[in-house]
Formats: sequence, structure tokens, C-alpha cells
Amino acid sequence: MHTNTLKIINKDHFRQNLNIYTRNAFFKLPKIDNPKILDVGCGTGVPTLELARVSGGEILATDIDQDALDYLDEKIKSEKLEKQVKTLNCSLLDLDFPDESFDIIWAEGSIFAIGFQKGLEDLRRLIKDNGFLVVHDPYQKHVEKKDIIEKSGYRLLDSFMVHHRIWWSQFLRPYEKHIKDLQEKYIDNPQVQQALEDELNEIKMFKNNPEDNCSIFYILQKN
Repeated sequence: MHTNTLKIINKDHFRQNLNIYTRNAFFKLPKIDNPKILDVGCGTGVPTLELARVSGGEILATDIDQDALDYLDEKIKSEKLEKQVKTLNCSLLDLDFPDESFDIIWAEGSIFAIGFQKGLEDLRRLIKDNGFLVVHDPYQKHVEKKDIIEKSGYRLLDSFMVHHRIWWSQFLRPYEKHIKDLQEKYIDNPQVQQALEDELNEIKMFKNNPEDNCSIFYILQKN
């Protein structure tokens, strides 16, 4: 989605309603002074910026969507976080960093793209000894994932669910109303209309199967 369209739609304004869960996950970690954090699959960076605010650390935010990164870069500048947060166009499959580069790796809604087990295994080498990985993932196959966590060389410190009712009430319901308002406002803009239709289709998928849309945070420590 083009950067200007991202700004018009302003999805981040509504996604920020869920930042409380990003904070909750972060504060389940032991305190680390000035942590080095890799945020994989950051998108437009709503959790990224929240991490910057609460961690005081150095964050490298990666994604393959350059328009999303451009939008995040603008927000970084506007919040004067340039010294704290950097962005990099980089795939989850091509994280070419030295071993044990990061105190914390943060993956909110991103490793599903390559699979839970592969994600945990690929990221492990980048985490410092006894460092941490925080994953926000669909709740499905939770029991199987707990087994994968142990077999992949991590200790499960904590976990908590974000129920589908929370996703609906705190994010998607107000966002859906916003989208419909924008459809009227930008009725003569085909590019924006298409983007809005795509957003509504995602919301429709959620409404058709709400129980499948619970999510869970896993707070892991590298063994």
C-alpha cells in the first residue's frame, strides 16, 4: 500500500489501542539497560515505537514492505526517535547478522509467514546467551507450539492470550466504522477505494470466524 494511502487510512491510530498488550509482554521480561532489540516484520511500526518508548533501547526494525518502512521512518522523525530506532528492508529469510547480536528479538504477527518452528529456530542464533524472544502469534495449535518452544532451545517464561473479543472491540469495530466513513469521503479516488475494500475484506474474514482470531504472546528465553 502506497505511503500516502497508508496515511489517509491511518490504521495505526486504531492499532495503537492494542499497545497495552505490547507493553504487558515487554514488562514480563527482566530489566535490561539499553537493550539491543531486533523487531522482525515491523510493518508500519506501531509496536516498534511503543517498544522504543518503554525500553529505552536501540531498535532495528525490519520488513520487506518499503512503503510501510517509509511511513515508519516519518513517524520516527516526528517523535524524534532517530537515534533510537532504525529501519531496514530485510526478509525474515535473510537476517544476515552476526550470531548473538541482540538482547531481545520481537516478532509481533510476523513469524507465521515462515512457520512457528522455523521462525524460532532461525532467530535463535541471533539472540545473546540467555537473551529473549517475544512472539505474538495466532492461538491455534497452542499445545503443539509449547512443545516446539522446548525443542527449539527456549524456556517459556510466560504467555497470555489476546481474546478475539478484544481484537473486535478495541481495534476492528472502530476501525471498520472509520473505513466506511473514508469510503464516502474518497468516493472519487480508485486507489484509496481499492485499499479500503481490501481492509474491509480482512475485517469480513474476522467476522466470519471470530473464534479463530484469538492471539497469544509467548515470552521466551534462549537456553
